[in-house]
Amino acid sequence: MKKIKEIFESIKLKWLRDRLLTVILIAILIAAFIGINLGVQALNISDIDLTEEKIFTLTDQSKEAISKIPEEEEITVYLFDYEEDTSLVDLAKQYTDVRKNIKIELTTTTEKPDLAQEYGISAGSYSILIIDGEKHKLINQTELSTFDYSTGNTIDITEQRLTNGIISVSSKGEILSVYMLTGHKEYSSVSEMATFKQYLELENYEIKELDLLISGKIPDDCKTLVISSPRSDFTDSETDIIKKYINNGGNIVWFNDAYTQDDKTPNAQSILDMYGVTIDKKGFIVEQDETRMISENPTIIVPTVNYSEITEDVYGTGIVLLFQSGRLKFVADEKLEELKVAKTDLLISSEKSFFRTKTDIQTYTATKDDEVGSNVLGAILDKTVKDATGDQEAVVSSLVIYANNYFVSDAPVILGQQSIPAIYFYQNSNLALNTIAYTAKASEGLVIRKNIENTYYTATQAQDTIIRVVVYGVPVLIIILGIVVWQVRRRKK
Repeated sequence: MKKIKEIFESIKLKWLRDRLLTVILIAILIAAFIGINLGVQALNISDIDLTEEKIFTLTDQSKEAISKIPEEEEITVYLFDYEEDTSLVDLAKQYTDVRKNIKIELTTTTEKPDLAQEYGISAGSYSILIIDGEKHKLINQTELSTFDYSTGNTIDITEQRLTNGIISVSSKGEILSVYMLTGHKEYSSVSEMATFKQYLELENYEIKELDLLISGKIPDDCKTLVISSPRSDFTDSETDIIKKYINNGGNIVWFNDAYTQDDKTPNAQSILDMYGVTIDKKGFIVEQDETRMISENPTIIVPTVNYSEITEDVYGTGIVLLFQSGRLKFVADEKLEELKVAKTDLLISSEKSFFRTKTDIQTYTATKDDEVGSNVLGAILDKTVKDATGDQEAVVSSLVIYANNYFVSDAPVILGQQSIPAIYFYQNSNLALNTIAYTAKASEGLVIRKNIENTYYTATQAQDTIIRVVVYGVPVLIIILGIVVWQVRRRKK
């Protein structure tokens, strides 16, 4: 009897010892796990970006631009309502590795009520406020992404926003003013051209509307004057103001849709005559080459893109879509030379295309009244208004002109069941932005574009079934097999 008790006591002690060792081992593992995590956090080791495009890592463009900011400047980036463990915070902290004078601070409207009130930041808005002295830049969460309707992808532009925002508040930042002419029923920057305006603001341009009858002049800070499909002629005083602006080396971007103006616009034409160009807007281009149209629509055309400073990142593989475009006509080369104008063709229709003036014709086959042949749809016209003298460089006024405005607007394009703003198609926005950069003489360091495409995958019915079997069926099968094995072993005992 005594031996039996000893055996039981031995078993109990062994059981307790084994359990105690197990508990101690688990405690050691937990302590080691916590210790390693605390150590890694204390070391502040950056996450390793294993994506092919390094989408969570600052680009060399950003690093180079940020490194030019003087070290004595103090820039603070306030991240309102963001949590520590987010990709945006990780990205923001990488700026401090480039410049130690850039500080990242996670906060809330409760912690910083004065800043929230001063800059209109509401609770839960996920806003980014960048401050350097008296200069500031406020970025809302909705501005960190856009959508490419032509590919169906969401485009993340967080780094572009952050980099340009930091640069804009620093001494290296330069806000370039772009004025959009008003007063003649032009496309508006708050309606038809709202997305275009948003894209420009993304690249640190300041967009302002300009009514020459009110202002009486074009402001000195105007880097580019944008004229968007005026539907009435300019007054004599407006014409004189614009011509004076040109003769002083001012630059113009002119978009013009077909059928947007009266026939009698002598003042507007007198401005274009300075560059030797006319917008033939009383007709439209019809494409007959099936490879140069979209959705079998002969009026939605894919023009040939010629290489130039404006089109260098669109040339070759880039596609631009024009919608019911007019055409440009030029004076003879000898006259252009006399006007001291250098012409560069940007967009050209195919040899199979034709220009139609009669809108009552229903067929898209060329008739005897149509002009078949290639046409110029966009061009650069650089006019020397003052010759170089001694140490003084020549003064050049640039006009970049397109016989189409629709392509850079928010006007809807109906394709099947979808209604898509025209500016979202392919390289339309890039062409427009490059055009502004050319005329505004924007520095390359200020323009940093980084698109991250997040494509959402939709499984077929068969693929969805397989996924459900793997996700739900396999775990259930493992549980059932475990129960069966347990029952078999139990019976063997």
